Amino acid sequence: MLTFESILAPLGVTPLRGGQVEVRGVQHDSRAVRPRDVFVALAGARADGARFVEDAAARGAAAIVAGRELETSLPIAVVPDPRALLGRLAAGVYGDPTARLAVAGITGTNGKTTTSYLVDAALAGAGKSASVIGTIGYRIGPDRRDAAHTTPEADDLQRLAREALETGSTHLVMEVSSHALAQRRVHGCRFAVAVFTNLTQDHLDYHGTMEHYAAAKRVLFTDLEPGAAVVNADDPFGVSLVREARCPVSTYSTKPGALADLVPTEASFSADGLRALVSTPGGAVEIRSPLLGRHNLENALAALGAALALGCDAASAARGIASVRNVPGRLERVADPSGRLVLVDYAHTPDALARALAALRPIVKGRLVCVFGCGGDRDREKRPLMGAAVARGADLAIVTSDNPRTEHPAAIIAEILPGLAGARETLVEQDRRAAIALGVKATGAGDCLLIAGKGHEDYQILGETKMHFSDHEEAAKALDG
Repeated sequence: MLTFESILAPLGVTPLRGGQVEVRGVQHDSRAVRPRDVFVALAGARADGARFVEDAAARGAAAIVAGRELETSLPIAVVPDPRALLGRLAAGVYGDPTARLAVAGITGTNGKTTTSYLVDAALAGAGKSASVIGTIGYRIGPDRRDAAHTTPEADDLQRLAREALETGSTHLVMEVSSHALAQRRVHGCRFAVAVFTNLTQDHLDYHGTMEHYAAAKRVLFTDLEPGAAVVNADDPFGVSLVREARCPVSTYSTKPGALADLVPTEASFSADGLRALVSTPGGAVEIRSPLLGRHNLENALAALGAALALGCDAASAARGIASVRNVPGRLERVADPSGRLVLVDYAHTPDALARALAALRPIVKGRLVCVFGCGGDRDREKRPLMGAAVARGADLAIVTSDNPRTEHPAAIIAEILPGLAGARETLVEQDRRAAIALGVKATGAGDCLLIAGKGHEDYQILGETKMHFSDHEEAAKALDG
């Protein structure tokens, strides 16, 4: 039997009272508390979890962990930082599931989702069974569920890992966001391999500076001490991680002749995808993929490196990578019999937009048109930078709304437009549905329409209201019209 005292002892914590009470689970959300759960009261950005202790008690909570003494009859432990304790506490209660799974954690500004899909496929190619946690959703064994966050809260993550074990998974592939690292949601996880894709400007509304953003990413490779690391040697921050990581490191590069463990000796890109002959420490292997662009070669190399670090053979991993036909909302095609190339992509940073457009330019015979916007209540500094990326890469920029939230769409667009000063042609249409239709009208056979920003998302946020909206659906309707 687990007791409140026994789960706290390994963490160096002694309850103020009630240490012998039986516990069966851990919860940070009072609404989800079940009988015999420990409720961990977190101080959030909008509310203090201490306000919900009575609600947790009414739902059967066995004990409380809080940052200060509270008026409650329940057993309680007071710790300086409940959030720092949550993951390790949950790991102890749920049997330390990540110690029995081979966990791959993938972090970086761009490429996390595609790389996670490719790692999952590489493992399957090598006969391994993986569960996946990431931006598009969580797949635990055969069960698929929506994702509230790219990386779940620490206690939810440990429960998902235990479920993965119970369904027969041997591996867990996980996107690790900078928010999750800063909020210590992955503390208590044991990573067999950590993968770094790249670092470019994003989330400065949360982190404040690029230095703080980089520091959050660094935690995965230093503080959490993974078993191995796979790092993009083409990225300046990646070069620093090679020196700082507290584990064996393998590197990858898309530049032929680079000093990296995984590097292409030849590579080609077309409208049908990519092909590369890759030098690895174990010999050469061919990678083929229907995914478009050099940035997807980066993602494929990252996935291959992770698979090798997890003990897979290169040929089997490469076969698995080749099996991924598309990733939802990542240069995802919208069928058009008239001969134009219509793509929906999640690109919502300057670097991601630049990469997507650079991937398309060599394979587009006609005009390259980009519909995009910037999110409201988010990093304002990147707005003109996103405009500049589209100005450099597209023949026509159509600026529109993308989750304006509590900001006025016109105000957001006004901050994008200075970056488009050098654009070949720019149109503004606040209504995203109309902007997509405008993009379809502006393109024909041989042209390409890139609809960027939402990707897999199926909603638009106006004020505090989330309404159904799918770029893919709207593009299909406009094409039919």
